[in-house]
Amino acid sequence: MSEARKRTVPEKGKSSLTVAEDKHPGDPRPDKRPVRKTHVDQIKESQSRGFMKHVATAAKILVAMLLIPPFLNYAALQREITHLKPEIGELYDIGWGQKLFLACQGKDPPTVVLDAPTGMTSDAWTMVWTKLAIYSRVCVYDRAGLGFSDRPHQNHTDADGKEGQSNYKNKWTPYTVERMVDDLQHLLTKSSQQPKPFVFVGAELGALVSQFYAQLYPSDVAGLILINPITDDLFDLDSGIWRHHWFGHIVPSYQTLQLGAAIGLARLAIMFGLLQHPLHMAKGISEDVEKRQKHLLCHPRHLSTVVDEHYFINESFAQFRIARLMRTVPENVTVTFLSGNYYDEQMPSALNKAWAKAEQSLMNKIYPRAQHIVVNGGDRHLIYKTPYSVIEPVQKVVKQWQTRHRTSQER
Repeated sequence: MSEARKRTVPEKGKSSLTVAEDKHPGDPRPDKRPVRKTHVDQIKESQSRGFMKHVATAAKILVAMLLIPPFLNYAALQREITHLKPEIGELYDIGWGQKLFLACQGKDPPTVVLDAPTGMTSDAWTMVWTKLAIYSRVCVYDRAGLGFSDRPHQNHTDADGKEGQSNYKNKWTPYTVERMVDDLQHLLTKSSQQPKPFVFVGAELGALVSQFYAQLYPSDVAGLILINPITDDLFDLDSGIWRHHWFGHIVPSYQTLQLGAAIGLARLAIMFGLLQHPLHMAKGISEDVEKRQKHLLCHPRHLSTVVDEHYFINESFAQFRIARLMRTVPENVTVTFLSGNYYDEQMPSALNKAWAKAEQSLMNKIYPRAQHIVVNGGDRHLIYKTPYSVIEPVQKVVKQWQTRHRTSQER
């Protein structure tokens, strides 16, 4: 009988058994012999491996592109902050270890306090305040979280503090006008002890802060110059056109800018000329101011405060209404309105008309004796585009107070 299978017995000392089997025709068992790949299959497999390698490389590059800009931006911010702080001014502790930036020049009273527009720093007054210091003492400051000022601190202790120590537990909502005035009052009268009385020059949100301060501390205030003041009924006029623009366009645009700063894209946009700093329309600003404004455009903390000042504006309006019901600005406080032909000449006319209507309503209802100065060709940028339009009315109010003060002393 022919042998169908051949068995190979290992030699002595080997532990394995190798069996070679011949497969009969019709044997149902699968063929275990390796299938030889064709040339086409080898090419396809090579192409597949190459494609996956390219995908992995692209993924690494993408991750690097996402991670490197934030790290580079953070490193640049830490390096820049050491030499971009203003030469004049310092940080004052207003309580809880929270510090606000304040800079003052000049000696003669009254003390003129300049309060910047919504979301802007004291650099907005760079073309104004040094010239005003010739006639009286002038101070500029940054609200909490803006520029080099600390963000509002929260008191997390269980017990409230004592009066006058600014350490009540969560006394005011951060980024609202009540908290801003509380901060400013401690900054001016306790931390730095500026000479009274004060003449407040406020633009937009700064004008709201100025009025609120005069309502709470009327004996400390000699005058108000309100530049394009934002009013508490602005969002109610003309079918709420400003409310829709504010929360539908302005707030989201600043949120996008904050995100861009956080991931490092804002710095790249500035480098390639795709993003301009807020004072780019100003003529004659120093190189340091320009660098500082670009630095802040790349700073997520600063931009977070810009967002918050806009986002909590309704709370500020509500606080302002309540304060006005309790106490109005005394008649002996000189009030001057300063505005241009438009709020912003690049905005739609409907928005400009609504803003002008709100400003006129404030004058008619609350300050009927106020002087209204209109700067031809001016808009919300006038404080740094046409600084003398601001300097002259402030100088006039200061001289009026100084004349009255000298007269009273001579009697």
